[in-house]
Amino acid sequence: MEQGVDANGVSRDESVYFQSPGVAVLRWDPGSGAVYIEWQGWADSTEFALLLEAGLRALKEYHGSRWLADCRNMKTIDESDQDWLDRSWFPRMLAAGLRRMAVLMPRNALAKMNVEDILGKVPGTKLEVAYFATVGAARAWLTRPATNPPMVLEAKPLT
Repeated sequence: MEQGVDANGVSRDESVYFQSPGVAVLRWDPGSGAVYIEWQGWADSTEFALLLEAGLRALKEYHGSRWLADCRNMKTIDESDQDWLDRSWFPRMLAAGLRRMAVLMPRNALAKMNVEDILGKVPGTKLEVAYFATVGAARAWLTRPATNPPMVLEAKPLT
């Protein structure tokens, strides 16, 4: 293994935006040009919001468009947090430029259903989502050219 690289091939030297042992680590991964979150367990509503707001800040600071979510160790997401994601966080992330999300699905069956429900509400024309078994495969996909460019609507004058 290269020095300064973890078992998933993600640099350990990049900026850490959020870290709470047993909850998650969120950092910028220069190798994939993505916000990288590694869930380690359950997050209460405060931690959940702080974590995802840190991801929004990182995306904006790096003018990014990619998100790598390693959700394998994620636990269930409270219904109120799911509603917040749908109403507040995703619209702001899309407005900030998020266009591609690579996801490693949770091992926990209920958490997996939570993630599927949340991502199923995001319009496919605004966000390209793909699912992977390994961080390496997710990073490889994120660094390839997008296959589903965002739709651009052009206003036409009424005649």
